[in-house]
Amino acid sequence: MPSDAPTAMVYPRDSVELGKPNTLICSVTDFHPMGIGVTWTHNDRPVTEGVTQTTPLSGRDFSFKVFSFLPFTPRLGDVYSCQVQHSALPEPLARLWEVETETGTESDIGPTAFCVAGLTLGLLGVAAGTFFLIKGSSCN
Repeated sequence: MPSDAPTAMVYPRDSVELGKPNTLICSVTDFHPMGIGVTWTHNDRPVTEGVTQTTPLSGRDFSFKVFSFLPFTPRLGDVYSCQVQHSALPEPLARLWEVETETGTESDIGPTAFCVAGLTLGLLGVAAGTFFLIKGSSCN
């Protein structure tokens, strides 16, 4: 069976609040063979304290996935990296995660407004369609 290179993604377990303990998750998926190495850095320094990892989990397609967990307390400007070593990769795969400087309220207004407008338009379309369907059937 050929080797498949992994894909990786880093995300926090909970919503990020500065100074509040949280956990970063590095999800490494779709790799074969099973052997894999996952390491963490914080501001370019290796981190091992508190790091835990699942054993590789097998999928139906014979690929594997693994999750690595890093407890952390977010501070502005901190940069974390999950680095993955696998035989199918020519060099380690690094995924960065940075503590954002925005609170998130202002940056979320645009997508939220767009979603609300789309939902409203969709509901109006359903209401108009129902009206014309009922009106059309009463004319016959």
